This record gives sequence, C-alpha cells and structure tokens, in this order.
Amino acid sequence: MPETFPFQRLVAALLAAFVLSLVMVSEAVAKTATVGPVSVEVADDFKDVSSQPPAIHQDASGITIEASPLPPEALHEFKGPAFLDYLKSLGFTDPAYVDGGLKRTGEYTFVTAEAKGAQGPESRFLLVIGGEGRAAIVTAYAPKSALADGHASRATIEAILASATVTPAPAAKP
Repeated sequence: MPETFPFQRLVAALLAAFVLSLVMVSEAVAKTATVGPVSVEVADDFKDVSSQPPAIHQDASGITIEASPLPPEALHEFKGPAFLDYLKSLGFTDPAYVDGGLKRTGEYTFVTAEAKGAQGPESRFLLVIGGEGRAAIVTAYAPKSALADGHASRATIEAILASATVTPAPAAKP
C-alpha cells in the first residue's frame, strides 16, 4: 500500500500540469480580432496596425496577420499553377499548396512561401476562404529568425488561420 502514494502523487502532478496547460492555452487565444473582411482568434496582445491591407501584429512573436477582400467569383482563380506563378511574380519564393494543412471545415486554399520583408526573410502563410457571400485572402507571416528561435511558431500561425472566418458584408446604406 505505501508504494501507491508516489504513484498517486505522480498522477496528481500530471493532472495538475494538464489543467494548467489548458488554462495557459485558453489565455493564449483570448480574443476575436477583426482584420478587414475576416475575424480570427488570437492572443490578447495582438494590436491593430494602421496599414493597407488591414493588419494586426504581435510584438513578442513578430507574427503579422493581414486580410484583403476578394470577389467571391474569383475563388477558383486561387488554385493551380497560375496562382503560384503570380506569387512568384510578387517576389515570393518556393510557393507551395498545403492540402489539408489546416484543421478547418469547408473549402479553402492554403499556400506557404518565403519572402523578403522589412525585417529580413519571412515565412508566409496564405489562406483563401469564402463565406457570407464574400471572399478574402488572409496572409500570416513572421520573420524566419523568430520562427527559428521559437518566438513564433508555425503551429500558432496555423491555429490562427484555422480560426479565420469571413465576416458578413456591412449593410448597404440607404
């Protein structure tokens, strides 16, 4: 019987660590932010950036999320080699489709690429989605150095993109 106490303590410690990790995860994704025509779930320290396209940024990780509207009828144009060629013409390198790369439902296009940004080389993640009679392209990016040193992570970026939804169009003014 005395041998069960260390085992029970170990189980209790593991359970406490698990509960603490759940609390920390819920704090990490603490708010819904609207970025242009899209809403995303992000940590509460993401801040609006006054830019075009609309963007939010997290200083601690260097992650930036931008979103731009697209005409819904253009969704099919963001598939296939032509879209990858277009990204290359914009200076992106190594663009590639990632089929099933995000934990989300519905149709979407997900592409990864590399690019040169204001702070040096960046990893870029592009998501094209539609809904509510609208469509959007969401671009998430972080400096490669922030990804390499652990300040930013692909898993965090993919979780943000997986949460992205197109917001309803604003009501027309009479």
